[in-house]
Amino acid sequence: MHRKSDRSGNAQNESWMRLHCYMTGALTLAAAVLELIMAFALNRIKGFVNAEPVPYIIKYLITPVTINCVLVLVGMLAMKSRWLSRQTRQTMVSLCMAGVCLVLYGVHSLFPALILLPVVAIMLTTSYGDYRLTSITAGVCLLGVPVVDLLVVWDSTQRRRLENTENQINWLLSIVMLLGCYLLCLASIYYERQRIQQAARQEWELRRDGLTGLLNRTALNDRLGQLCAGGQGVLVMVDLDGFKQLNDTMGHLKGDACLQKVAAILRSRAGEEAAFRYGGDEFCLVFHAPELRRIVQACEQIGRSLEEMEDFSPCRVGASFGVAEYRPGMTPAQLLKNADSALYRAKEKRGSVCLWKEQTE
Repeated sequence: MHRKSDRSGNAQNESWMRLHCYMTGALTLAAAVLELIMAFALNRIKGFVNAEPVPYIIKYLITPVTINCVLVLVGMLAMKSRWLSRQTRQTMVSLCMAGVCLVLYGVHSLFPALILLPVVAIMLTTSYGDYRLTSITAGVCLLGVPVVDLLVVWDSTQRRRLENTENQINWLLSIVMLLGCYLLCLASIYYERQRIQQAARQEWELRRDGLTGLLNRTALNDRLGQLCAGGQGVLVMVDLDGFKQLNDTMGHLKGDACLQKVAAILRSRAGEEAAFRYGGDEFCLVFHAPELRRIVQACEQIGRSLEEMEDFSPCRVGASFGVAEYRPGMTPAQLLKNADSALYRAKEKRGSVCLWKEQTE
């Protein structure tokens, strides 16, 4: 179940990383379009734009767009790379978005509201659910904003940002807002992880037998569907011999202890994900590799291990096994029926392993 959850989470992160990268490109394109519109609009306001048209376009359109396009390209290459780890690719895509946001913030320092762009860059990382990634991106933004404001003079109006007490207070509040956004993102990741873990625990409980801890019949139905879709596999039905006598003689508590011991043996011999409780004193084993000889040997070993249990003397518990191999076109119900038919014949010989054969039906 945990492996399935991990695979699902990885697929979602890959999808989000692609969307994240595309959003970086979309932001770059939108900023370029808006810059053209603003250049035309502001130029019509007398005295608002002092630069000549060509230098203005080079400084506020071509240069930032070029820088941002390079960042978008780096993000795209990182996203599609087969040589970088998934975490490294996510980090590079996130930092490219942060870089685009800082460029736009620095170039257009006339507009204090653009401090929201680094905020957005930090918030977008929460979907990955990675504390480290969010912290790296937040660190770049928290360092980048002061560097842009204090060292980079892109716009002549930028010098007025910190020239008086009011502007200085507003600037400090912007830094505090960035820090607060980072802390909120960490809290969001924490509670999302808690929610996912709770959902995983609930799923685990729904797919497990409460007494033995084995996968239950719901999980068995899903696994048989996967087996039939995959086109190969073997189903083994296991029925305990002598369990009713043990239950009647020693009581239900001893019977429950016996079932738990049987479950432990099945897990050790077949594997955690291959053993299921079908109901009562019946169990199932599902093998995706159709190696009948080894499967029969495993069944015989399980039978010997059950007979060697000494905790329930004078009662002795064994097992009979019905083995059915998937054939093309079979449904899960047919596979179960065939294994049950083989088990019925195995019970006649008590403690034996019987293989289903089509001609016997």
